Amino acid sequence: MGTLEESIAVSMDRLNHGIIEFLPYILQDFWELGASPEIVISLIKKHKNDYQNIRVLDLGCGKGAVSVKIASGLKCRCLGIDGIRDFIDSAKQKAKEYQVENLCSFKTGDVRTEIETLGQYDVIVLGATGPIFGDYFNALSRISNHLAPGGIIIVDDAYTEDSRGPAAYPGVFHKSELLKQIHDAGMDVADEIVNDDSVNMEDQYNTDMDNINRRCRELIEKFPGEKHLFLEYMDGQKKEYEALSSEVTSTVMVIKKK
Repeated sequence: MGTLEESIAVSMDRLNHGIIEFLPYILQDFWELGASPEIVISLIKKHKNDYQNIRVLDLGCGKGAVSVKIASGLKCRCLGIDGIRDFIDSAKQKAKEYQVENLCSFKTGDVRTEIETLGQYDVIVLGATGPIFGDYFNALSRISNHLAPGGIIIVDDAYTEDSRGPAAYPGVFHKSELLKQIHDAGMDVADEIVNDDSVNMEDQYNTDMDNINRRCRELIEKFPGEKHLFLEYMDGQKKEYEALSSEVTSTVMVIKKK
C-alpha cells in the first residue's frame, strides 16, 4: 500500500503527488468536489426510509458537500473522511453554516486504513474517489464488511461503453468489466442514474476550467519553480473534462449485497 499522498493523487486522476499541497488553493472556488449531493439524496430517499435513524459514511468526502447536504435534508448522522486536512476544515465550517455540526462528523485520515476501525453504516458513499482501494472488486469486498443489513453503497464514477473499444481514459473500466467486478464481490447494481446532460456539462466545464486555470496561473506567479506541476494539473483537468463530456459515461450507482 502506497503513502496517503500517493493514494490522494490516484483518487484525483493520477496526479503528480507534488501538487497535493496546492490543491486547497487551486480548488478554493469549489465546494462540491465529487458526487452531486442532490443525486445522492434522491437515491437515499428511493432506497431507504426512516431517514433520521440511518448512518452515512462518506469516504473521500472532500469539503463535505455530500454529507452536509444529506444531514441538512434528511436529518441523519454522517461521518466524512478525507486525506486533506484543509478540506476537512472546510467541511467542518460548512457543517456549522448549515447548522448540522451536531449531525456531521469529519476527520482527516487515510480511508484505506480508517475503514478498518469503523462499524457498520446504512449508506456508504464513494463520491468520485477513483481507485483508492484498487479495483472495484477489492473496494467492494472491503467496504461490504461495514455495510449494515439492507444497506447500500452509492458510487459516483464513470465507465467506458463496451462498444467504444479500448478504454478512453486511464483508470476507467469498460462497463462489462465494472459489472463483473461488482458481481464477483457478491453485489449487484440496484439502481443507476446516468448523466447525459451534455449542454449543462459543457457550461459547467467552462466555468470550472476558468476557475482552475486562474488559480494555477496565480500559483505559477508565486512559485515559478513549480510551474510544471501547475501546467500538468491544468492539462490533466482539461483532458478529464473532455473525456467526461464525450468519451465516457458518468454514472451514479446504487450497489447492494446479493
